[in-house]
Amino acid sequence: MIKTAAKLITVLTKKERKRTYWLIAATFLVGLIESSGIFSIAPFIGVLVKPDIIGTNQYLSGLYRALDAKSYGEFQALLGFVFFIVLVTSNVFAAFFTWHLQHFLSFLEQSLSERLLTNYLRQPYLFFVNRNSSDLIRNIHIEVNRVVLSLIQPVLLALTKTVLVVFIVCLLAIVDPLLTVVTVLVLGGMYALIFYLIRKRLSTLTSKSYKARATSFMAANEALDGIKELKLLGGEDLFLNRYSTTSKTLAMCNSINTTFSLLPKYLLEIVAFGGILLIVLFYLGVKQDVSSILPVVALYTFAGYRIIPSFQIIFSSLTLIRYHQESIDMLYSDFISLQKSALAVDVSAVPLVFSQYIELRNVSFSYPGATKHVVDDLNIRIAANSIVGIVGLSGSGKTTMVDIILGLIPPSAGKLVVDGTEITPDNVRCWQKILGYVPQSIYLADTTIAENIAFGVPAEEIDHAAVERAARSANLHGFIVSELPDGYSTLVGERGVRLSGGQRQRIGIARSLYAGPGILILDEATSALDAVTEKVIMDDIFRLHDKKTIIMIAHRVSSLRRCDVIYLVEEGQVVDHGLYADMLKTSDRFRKLANVSAH
Repeated sequence: MIKTAAKLITVLTKKERKRTYWLIAATFLVGLIESSGIFSIAPFIGVLVKPDIIGTNQYLSGLYRALDAKSYGEFQALLGFVFFIVLVTSNVFAAFFTWHLQHFLSFLEQSLSERLLTNYLRQPYLFFVNRNSSDLIRNIHIEVNRVVLSLIQPVLLALTKTVLVVFIVCLLAIVDPLLTVVTVLVLGGMYALIFYLIRKRLSTLTSKSYKARATSFMAANEALDGIKELKLLGGEDLFLNRYSTTSKTLAMCNSINTTFSLLPKYLLEIVAFGGILLIVLFYLGVKQDVSSILPVVALYTFAGYRIIPSFQIIFSSLTLIRYHQESIDMLYSDFISLQKSALAVDVSAVPLVFSQYIELRNVSFSYPGATKHVVDDLNIRIAANSIVGIVGLSGSGKTTMVDIILGLIPPSAGKLVVDGTEITPDNVRCWQKILGYVPQSIYLADTTIAENIAFGVPAEEIDHAAVERAARSANLHGFIVSELPDGYSTLVGERGVRLSGGQRQRIGIARSLYAGPGILILDEATSALDAVTEKVIMDDIFRLHDKKTIIMIAHRVSSLRRCDVIYLVEEGQVVDHGLYADMLKTSDRFRKLANVSAH
């Protein structure tokens, strides 16, 4: 439990820790005020039942004189008013504390989820290759919520109620020390015993529920992401069964945990009210005077009314903390470990000046955990304002090569050099600012055409002249203004479902051209298109020949006819290069690849 608290404190910012400490300090004040409201009932009941006590009790008689009461009846009324004011003050302060606590928790959840997303987005590209996106989304939305509501909130609530119980017990001990000790040992001992008996079971449920939650979230996310193929193949039942199995496991774990947290309540109510009955019988047996024991009974009854729920909240909080232990472990791990590898976003990076060549020198790369290089001792040279084609069979290392050129993947060995300057983590943002990239699959957000072309730019900062210029270069402007109902303000639908494949590709090309990059990189950007549409788009791209350096991985080798040089890649190495016509004559490998891609 101490380790959990330490991890919780670690993931908070300095400001959040300060507010947490203030809340902890406020719990002592809440406990003091609430316990004073409870303790004030005894003298009030005493003067109601036995007014003569006002004259015999030194405290009451002193208060009687201080209030300048004219009669015992007036004093009783004044004391009742005081009791009511204390009770109202206690509840108002408790309500204010509760509001402040919930306000803190709500914004803490927002802060943690935002900082976790920031941590993820600032990781190197390879981080996303090794992590499932559904896990990251679940952590941001679900696990952070659980950490706040099922760990941080219970810790603060348990602390508040513990302080209240301590104050009440101390006040009760003044009235009857022996009875108070017995009461606390019975109530506290029962809760401690129950928690001790179920703690191992809770640990098992923790691991089981965390895995079930992750699997069910992944199943739902993957089913919705692949809904088109799923509908076509009729595979809905596979994902439904996967979700159903894990969600039922999660529901069972949650139900058992909830039962554990509530179970002692019913037993303790029997014990508590049975105890009050025993107190009455005890005092009757000793003093034989109902009027003299009524204030004490009222005090213990009112105290029990506050203590029993407080014990229950403390127990439930400890159960929740134990049950959701893995959520804070995840959050702690991703906050602490990922902060070390987070990359700063350099918004002030000055675009690199490029005028001569891009060179990969003896570049090798292997993915973490792999034993074989995807790119192995690769050497290529790309001149400025040239069009370069890269071809090879699937798995030959073409896309990895492009990712290295894009600065997304650092070489395991060798260098990426631009105009004689090595690209390193210190200047990679400067390099990336002059790159335009068109992937094979174009991601479109469910927003307007203009916002998708100026992707990543706030709507109010979009340069609409640059949007139109990019659309014209991608041969997209005519379609937008003549066929779309709202022109550049037309919504594309989720993932661009309202657009054809060719239209989505053109938006991708326009997006890559929006910032006016000097280098355009296309990674099989037309592989999903028919031959006619591909030819039209390739003609649009080749029209940029005199203005930009273009690097293309092509699905159809024939589309590279007009390239200045073509590199043939096999097993991460360049095995041949030259002009299209020359390679058809001299390279059996290229000729075979060209024939295959043509059919």
